[in-house]
Amino acid sequence: MRNENKVWEAILDKIYEVQREVLEKISSSLSLEKPYSASVTTILHCYTRARFDKKYGLYRPIPTNINTLLGLLFDFTIKVVLQGYPPPDHHYVKEYEDSDGNKYTIHAGPDVVLGDEVVELKYTSMPLEKIPLEHHELQLKIYMNILDKSGRLVYLTPYGVREIYYSREEALTDREVAELARQFFIEKKSPRYDWECQYCLYKSLCPLYRKPEEVSQQEP
Repeated sequence: MRNENKVWEAILDKIYEVQREVLEKISSSLSLEKPYSASVTTILHCYTRARFDKKYGLYRPIPTNINTLLGLLFDFTIKVVLQGYPPPDHHYVKEYEDSDGNKYTIHAGPDVVLGDEVVELKYTSMPLEKIPLEHHELQLKIYMNILDKSGRLVYLTPYGVREIYYSREEALTDREVAELARQFFIEKKSPRYDWECQYCLYKSLCPLYRKPEEVSQQEP
């Protein structure tokens, strides 16, 4: 008997390939100067982290956290189950304008599109009573706006599963999406959520870093 890594290396190679393509799309869509442009997930997180990523390119295609790895495996597996292999690459773009005339091009890459529904898949170690998480709901509701569809959050957790449906009328409005974009591009909100600092690659370098005792007990 001997320990080997043949199977896991094959799995990680595939994860690396898929994640690299995803991160390259996110990076290529990001423009922090006019004309403003970013992915949905980018505008829902810390501006300073996005600026560091854009400047230094420190993207990590291979997860080093087991929860992140489980999330990627869950995400890919369900995409294949629902849409076949290889799963389709969904990409949508919509432009928004705020009350001051600033324009923002927002890129959407939902996990699954099934008929009149857009589906987002989430793995989290949070207790069931604490889901859905706000940034997950906002992400889905922006997708719903861009695609003009109803939405569904599908959660896998160590404590069970949850599936939450949102009618088309619950999508964010154009004005609400433009306000979120404004907070990111113009106000440069850093961080957007207190818990982000604890999971950030740049926390030892960032003057805006918030110490653990200053933040609420929550996870991404």
